[in-house]
Amino acid sequence: MSIPGLGQIAPQVPTSTQRTINLRPFGEWRFSIPHQHSTFSSNSSAAGVTVRLVAGTAERDGTELAPNCVYTFLPGTKSKLFTDQGCTLEINNTGGYPLEDRVIEYPSPEQSPMLSYLNLHFGLQDHERAAAAHAQLHPTHHLPQQQGRGAGAGATRPKPGPRVLVCGPRCAGKTSLVKLLAALATRMGSQPLVANLNPTDGLLSLPGTLGAAVFGTLMDVEEPAGGFGVTNTPISGPSAVPVKNPLTFYFGREKVEDDVDMWRQMTERLAVLVKHKFERNRDVRVAGLLVDTAPVEAGDKEGQDLLGWAVRQFDANYVVVLGSEQLKTELGQQFASEKTSFGEPITVLGLDKSDGAVQIDKGWRQKSTETAIKEYFFGGIKARLSPFTQSASFDELVVFKAPEEPYEGAPVLERVEITPEMAHWTLAVMIASVNDSPQAIRFSSVLGFIVIADVDQERRRVKFLSPVSGRLGNHPLIWGRWPEPYLNLLA
Repeated sequence: MSIPGLGQIAPQVPTSTQRTINLRPFGEWRFSIPHQHSTFSSNSSAAGVTVRLVAGTAERDGTELAPNCVYTFLPGTKSKLFTDQGCTLEINNTGGYPLEDRVIEYPSPEQSPMLSYLNLHFGLQDHERAAAAHAQLHPTHHLPQQQGRGAGAGATRPKPGPRVLVCGPRCAGKTSLVKLLAALATRMGSQPLVANLNPTDGLLSLPGTLGAAVFGTLMDVEEPAGGFGVTNTPISGPSAVPVKNPLTFYFGREKVEDDVDMWRQMTERLAVLVKHKFERNRDVRVAGLLVDTAPVEAGDKEGQDLLGWAVRQFDANYVVVLGSEQLKTELGQQFASEKTSFGEPITVLGLDKSDGAVQIDKGWRQKSTETAIKEYFFGGIKARLSPFTQSASFDELVVFKAPEEPYEGAPVLERVEITPEMAHWTLAVMIASVNDSPQAIRFSSVLGFIVIADVDQERRRVKFLSPVSGRLGNHPLIWGRWPEPYLNLLA
């Protein structure tokens, strides 16, 4: 090819980015795709790293990959593909991302931590079958709960399936294990209820929230959060993966220790609603509960006391400790003489941390939070959304704010005036009325979120971004302290 004034240009030979990986049984392909500067790519075909299962079986956190189907793993993904029988993977990095990956294989399945995770799943399935048999013998629903804990309490109530609380140090793989157990249960036709007590990671919602949801259908393996992300909730448009409907409470802070009393009250409220779900839905009750928790270290007495609070509120009968033998010993001593309200012992199990559990630094977490907020309003690469920019007067919006620093006797919420400092903050829209008490508003569930785009003090007008059209009505807003306004969504 010749261009006038530039001479002859040699034809460009495309560089092949495709390669094939063969994994032996219980092998893993671990990979990390860095975040993009922008959530959206102008070239959707180069949006991420594509993987095709050529032969064998493979799964991501318990959700199987279909043979010969091309999966696109998006920027901001740290994960692994596991095979129990061996497989061949075709990997194509057409986007040219600085992909970090490696193959892990073990001399024998017994040396893989996945074997102990699978054995845990099979043990929980045995408990679920026992609960199903008990439900057939005692089909009566809505029996009044008896008070107290210990042997004999609640003997006439239908027994639920396994209630599992997963805990451990930071970056031990707790969320991945909860995802794995939930996905394996759904593959067996179960409908487990999953709860998240770590405000740093939102479950099917934005970070800064606590919540729970029933998982009875396939999870999205392509999404960076592996099925726990905000794009797995009802959105405007078709979805290839069945969506989930979470119950969400707005904590509004990054860590549990930022407001321990509020966390306790929200955890108690969430546990009550989980028990109500058990009473009203036999299938969910039989499948049981999986609880993800915030990091707790060995020797952390306050953190272990909070774990004990959660175990008692959710009536958990299994406590799984990942990656800390000392923490397992300390919790074993704490629960040695305790029983659930059904008279069951509280079993503390210790499992090895997978050496594939990735370390999440502050920068990566901040980017993940930004991406979650963007995708809530604009959708992801697979499903674009068009949010609505709306304008309202100061008098049309009622905003409440939690105290900057919690203290004894502090109000749960205080009504505040709209100020320019609110610009670019994400506010929670509550399922409550502006006429409700601050206590009722604080412990209501979340309807959705808006982002304040601009505040015009002179005209007393505020511009905000909303995922749906229409006025907010008499729904109150809560202005939290986290996530912070990292970016301007309308820039």
